[in-house]
Amino acid sequence: MIPKSWKAPAEVKITAYLLVGLALAWIAEVLVLMFAPNSSPRSFLLPVTALILGGVVVTGIALKMPFSRYGGFAVAVVFALLQAFLLLAAELVWIKLVSGVLFAGYIYAVVLLNSMPLKRFLLGADA
Repeated sequence: MIPKSWKAPAEVKITAYLLVGLALAWIAEVLVLMFAPNSSPRSFLLPVTALILGGVVVTGIALKMPFSRYGGFAVAVVFALLQAFLLLAAELVWIKLVSGVLFAGYIYAVVLLNSMPLKRFLLGADA
């Protein structure tokens, strides 16, 4: 998804990988849950939404659109809260562990979105 020749600081690349990779990990978790009885394909709705919105934010960051940082904040915070709720509501320990890791990843993405290298990448000398 992200070209190897992309000249960006490590924080920018890590943020991009987190926003897409966490959604893919969530899709993998739901894919495993599809083998449970009474499972529904509607379970993919939120993870696929996270992937689409994360992809939009990553595209905005790659195109150096400053407003994409605020969209990234919104996406990361909303899905971090969803993971926190899933963490609290889950009964199986492995789902709690996966949700906890995904929650921590989204919070780390928020921290990286607020980092100075990402601000300088998007805003240039105005940061």
